Order: sequence, then structure tokens, then C-alpha cells
Amino acid sequence: MPVNSLQTQHESKTRLLDATLRIIRAKGYSATRIEDVCEAAGLTKGSFFHHFNSKEDLALAAADHWNAITGGLFASAQFHSYDDPLERLLAYVDFRKALLQGKLPEFTCLVGTMVQEVYETHPPIREACENSISGHAATLEPDIAEAMQKYGVSGFTPRSLALYTQAVIQGAFILAKAKDTEGSQIAADCIDHLHRYLEILFTSTAQKETNIMTVVREQTFNLTRTPEIVQWPETHYVFLEKTGPFPVNAPLAWNELHKLIPEIEKQNTIVKYFSLYKVGPQIYRAGVSVAAKPASLPASLAYEKLHGGNYAKFTLTGPYSQLPEAGGLAFQIVSDSKLPMRDDYNIENYVTDPRITPEDKLITEIMFPTK
Repeated sequence: MPVNSLQTQHESKTRLLDATLRIIRAKGYSATRIEDVCEAAGLTKGSFFHHFNSKEDLALAAADHWNAITGGLFASAQFHSYDDPLERLLAYVDFRKALLQGKLPEFTCLVGTMVQEVYETHPPIREACENSISGHAATLEPDIAEAMQKYGVSGFTPRSLALYTQAVIQGAFILAKAKDTEGSQIAADCIDHLHRYLEILFTSTAQKETNIMTVVREQTFNLTRTPEIVQWPETHYVFLEKTGPFPVNAPLAWNELHKLIPEIEKQNTIVKYFSLYKVGPQIYRAGVSVAAKPASLPASLAYEKLHGGNYAKFTLTGPYSQLPEAGGLAFQIVSDSKLPMRDDYNIENYVTDPRITPEDKLITEIMFPTK
């Protein structure tokens, strides 16, 4: 009988199933022998045949065992806590990336591994694998449907996109096996591309509306339109980091940092204020540069010595409220110019002090790392 509840399994049966998960993920279904499973479980063949009639019977039970384990893992994951459906979907993708730990057999998928071998020769196992993959994909459909409605996206079904996410992830596992030594990194890169694709897919409609407003307002930006290549110096950087949507986290990060400025200044000389950010992983750092390596810092702050490098600089004169649109326009100019970019943080350097500078006179340097 299929395994439906881990609690009702006999201990020896669970040991055999756990061993099966490990061995099939490492060797594949065809190369896995009953003797291998018994040896890994520390049990005899007699114990095996007490629970299973055949190797195929074992594989079917292993698929159910896999579903029970992974189903519990994903059901309790933190990505369900986000209010926005797109954030839940993107956080799910990030969670899949976070699971790429250890050696290949430890993070690749049991049913994805089996179905590649048995889809024609063992129809019951193929069906069990299909049910597992499609069943997991179905858990994403409500969030996708809600995101489609919220962001005004159409042209596909929630089911088709949910299955596509699994196609990318399973394909990432195949590439990981093909690349072997660099497998986890290749898989992580694939999942990063999936994250970017989903983000673009759901925000493109809203972005079109934003672009129309940007065209109307572009002439009101006092933003330089030609990038100036400058050298950012080696810098002692003290910062507070947050991960997630910038419109929410950037103000929070700066509010928290400003409260800590008096403590920083007790033993350090602040040189300038600037933020670092990466759009893809949504990492935002609010921070200050100090004259030397800090002697002591509040526990919530981090320190890093930035090595500097070349940046394409744009200068915005005007209120900070214009920064999101100005930054987007500057990024588009950089992309159109085909400048070679480095994989590093973008910089917003706040040249003027907002406490004493009129809002329309504030100067911000928007910089993108170039080679």
C-alpha cells in the first residue's frame, strides 16, 4: 500500500524508504538494487519483502514518502507569510534556491530523477512521478491566480505557469548533474533567471503605465542623460542591510540607521552617506562611509571595506521622491549604451545634506558598476 502518513509507518519500512531516497537520487532507479537499499538501511532482504513486493513497489512507496516529506517542508515554509501574491511566488523561488545545499543527491529531486528513466518502461512509476510534480505545482496556482488578477496579467493559465516553474527547476537539476563540480551554482543561476522572469512577467503591465508617466515627467527630471565614468575609491562602509521590496525596506533601513548615527559618531568620523543595492535579490544597504576601519559599532550594524572601481555616474538634482523613476531611466540609458557591467552593488551617493539643503537643490549621484 502507498505510504500516506509518516506516523503510521513501521520503523523498518521508514528506514528502507529513507535509504531509497538517498540511493535513487545518487544512482538513479535502474542502477539501484534491492541489496543496496537493504545495506544502506541496515536491514535484511526478509525485512524488505515483508514490506514490499518488488523494486517497483518500493519506488511507488518512495514517491509517496517523498511527497510526505517535501509537502510538509513547503507547507511550513516562510514564503506563505507574505501578503502580496507576487512576493509569495518570488519568495517560493528563493526558497527553492536556498535548498541547493550539500552534494547533488542531497538537493536534486527523487521523482524528477526517476521519471527520466522509467517514463516508458514503468507506467505506474511515471504516473506517480507526474502526480508528485503536478501536485506540487498545483500548490502555486492560487498565488499565481491572485497575482494575475492584482497585476492585470493575462494570456496564460495559472496551471501552465505553475508547471513552467517546475520545468525550470527540474531542468536546473539536470544541468547540475551534467556540470557536476559546478552543479549547485549552475542550478542557482537557473533559479535566479526564473525569479527575474516572474518579476518581469508580472510587473511589465504595471511598468507600461509607469513608463507612460515617466515619458510625461521625464522633462521635469534634472538628471544628466550621459553617463560619466568615475572611479569610486576604497571605502570603509558601515551599513544596515534589508532584503525585500525597496519601497518598503529603504525608508525602514534609513530610519533605523539615522537613530544610530550618534552612536557611530562617538568613535568614528562620518565622511559621506550612501546606499548600496542589488535589484535582482532585492538587497538594500543604508550606510555611511567612515574615515577609517570603525573602532566599535552598534550590534545591528555591519562593516565592509569596499574596494571601489569604475562606475557610470548620473547626477540627479531634485527631491529624493524622484529617485525611483530617475534610477530606472538611468538604468535604461546604461542598458541601451551597451556598457559592460560588473556584478556589484549599484550606488546612490547623497552629496548634499537634506537637513540644510532645499528639496529641489538636493544632489544625488546614481552609479552603476562598469568594467
